[in-house]
Amino acid sequence: MQFDLVLTGGDVIDPAAGLRGMMDIGIAGGKIVAVAPSLAGNPARKTIDAKGRLVMPGLVDIHAHVFVNAHDMGGRTDQICGCSGVTTLCDAGSAGSSNFAGLRHVLDTEVRTRVRAFVNLSAIGITGTSRGGELSHFPYADPEGCARTIVENPDLAIGVKLRFGPGLVWEYSAEPVKLARRTADMAGGVPMMMHITDSPIPLPALIEHMKPGDIVTHCYHGRAHGIMGQEKQFLLKEVVEAQRAGIIFDCAHGRNHFNFRMIERALDQGFLPDTISTDLTVTTATQGPVWDLPTTMSKLLHFGLPLEEIVRRSTAAPARIMGLEGTVGSLRPGANADIAVFELREGAFELRDSDGDTIVAKRRLLAHLTMKDGRVCYERPEGT
Repeated sequence: MQFDLVLTGGDVIDPAAGLRGMMDIGIAGGKIVAVAPSLAGNPARKTIDAKGRLVMPGLVDIHAHVFVNAHDMGGRTDQICGCSGVTTLCDAGSAGSSNFAGLRHVLDTEVRTRVRAFVNLSAIGITGTSRGGELSHFPYADPEGCARTIVENPDLAIGVKLRFGPGLVWEYSAEPVKLARRTADMAGGVPMMMHITDSPIPLPALIEHMKPGDIVTHCYHGRAHGIMGQEKQFLLKEVVEAQRAGIIFDCAHGRNHFNFRMIERALDQGFLPDTISTDLTVTTATQGPVWDLPTTMSKLLHFGLPLEEIVRRSTAAPARIMGLEGTVGSLRPGANADIAVFELREGAFELRDSDGDTIVAKRRLLAHLTMKDGRVCYERPEGT
């Protein structure tokens, strides 16, 4: 067998495929065609030495923003994703029915990163306005248009997005959640993603209207009515039961949604996020505290989440939700050759949460090389 490229000698980590250890990866036609302890007997047009590095599937960020205010990361998406090992991301409701065509245009003309999207229940999407959030006025809600947009864009749109919080919805009750869920049903039973931070009402009153496969995003915020209620000491039984029943809890770091004390308590009580994501925008990528997905992963590593579980929740788990299982998020033969090579650097790294608290981590993941569909799209400069 002849390969276009062989990645040799890396410490492969792909929990979903049951792969761990020193292995070579053979690539041809943009696909992974072989994974074995050694592929030395097979000719290859190019070889990349990954010795001393971690090799994992290209990262999948299920909550980021390409098109907030009709631009945000926009044409910078590839640059921001490439240098962090991310090959696939999901835009979490930046666009609604009235401006979804704009998001598609940007993706078609300026972005090579693989992108899927949730469609905002609000027709205007996440658009800055002095008059309140995108659903602060009920007439902005467009359930029919949202469902139609999802149905008409099956290659891109995967579900419904609702932001629930102060100033974001027309009333502080379960009605916005019910409407989002009905919209998802109208679109063929797709998932809905609910942003919730500093909720005016308790979380159990909202998640009782969600279905298995729906997503609660920003699960580790330290503000009102989170996964530990107002006392912020012990997990709510309704949250534990919801996760067991198939409701997905996504961490989504962001500017306001990632609290170290909450994370430590939750992990101590056995509550792991189903997916690890960033809520990344240009601001949080260039000014922090998020920076990128590997930094978020490193923060969870510091608090004791095993590396194998961090990789699973940053690759295969979000890929499955996005309908890409078997295509990305795995190094199994037949998958797209999306590969991230990392250095697990040791030292003393000061990392910050969304509330200004800091930790000093002893280990940090740094992207060394990113490959999408068998082509290298980023290599870390020597000496950095």
